Amino acid sequence: MGSDNLEGGVHGDPRLGEVDLYRLPHTDLSSVRGLIIGGGSDQIFLERNKHLLTEFVTSGGRVAVMGHVLTEFLPGLGVWRKLAYTGPKDLAITLGDPHPVWAGVDPVDLSTRKGVTGFYARGYIDKIPVDAHVATRIGRHALPLDYVYPLGQGQVLAHGGNDLTGWANDPNSSSKLTTQLIDWLVQR
Repeated sequence: MGSDNLEGGVHGDPRLGEVDLYRLPHTDLSSVRGLIIGGGSDQIFLERNKHLLTEFVTSGGRVAVMGHVLTEFLPGLGVWRKLAYTGPKDLAITLGDPHPVWAGVDPVDLSTRKGVTGFYARGYIDKIPVDAHVATRIGRHALPLDYVYPLGQGQVLAHGGNDLTGWANDPNSSSKLTTQLIDWLVQR
């Protein structure tokens, strides 16, 4: 996760700063609008500090959770499940409920990257909240993949694959994801 610098810029965006995950309990989040929790984050540590994240979101903050969630470190998070796949159609991404993070993104650009399927995700989310909006789906059975749900006065966005910030330099419509994610996070 990096330093405790909440100013400067990350991914070339001056609205972003980095917080070392293990310093989260000692970090003042009062001026922060949104958090990105990377897919490689320590979910056991996050679960032990669930109250901090929950308070942040219920007070109006937004959190984007990336990766394979296996613990409920925020109320309502679904559980990632590996998708049994045999070919590209099993990993095809389709758009679901409209959401600004995926606006203008062609699902073909998410489904295939560098000629290979499965970069975006290889699983789905089980047990999502009933009031969640499913933004993308995966595979022949259109299983939930990306979803957004309210939590108190804030919102949680969960993506069950590689970090959405990793698509910024792609030569197609998927490059919009990073900027649109950050735009969504800083809104209140």
